[in-house]
Amino acid sequence: MMQNNQLTNWEMLDAFFNDKDSLKINVFTSNSCTFCGEALQAAREAAKKFQDFDMPIEVIETSVEEQPDIVEALSVIAVPMILIGNSKIIGLPQTEDIELLLHQTILAG
Repeated sequence: MMQNNQLTNWEMLDAFFNDKDSLKINVFTSNSCTFCGEALQAAREAAKKFQDFDMPIEVIETSVEEQPDIVEALSVIAVPMILIGNSKIIGLPQTEDIELLLHQTILAG
């Protein structure tokens, strides 16, 4: 039974890492988080600056209350947390911090 649950967690994570059609900025939020709205806005602003690249950038908000399995599988320890590829920003980022991670992820291919 435990193996089946682990398989389900990995299948859910597949959407975060294996979509080749777009680069994803995953913003993990909570209803009780004071800074999560600002982090989500910073992610959207950073994504807008990359509109001219060949790869579309998608901002995805994931509520820790609504997606506890994904949160557990990714070891989300605090919110807001932004995940771009294998890199994370924990806490309230500046738009420039997100842009830097986007540049690094795009250049890494």
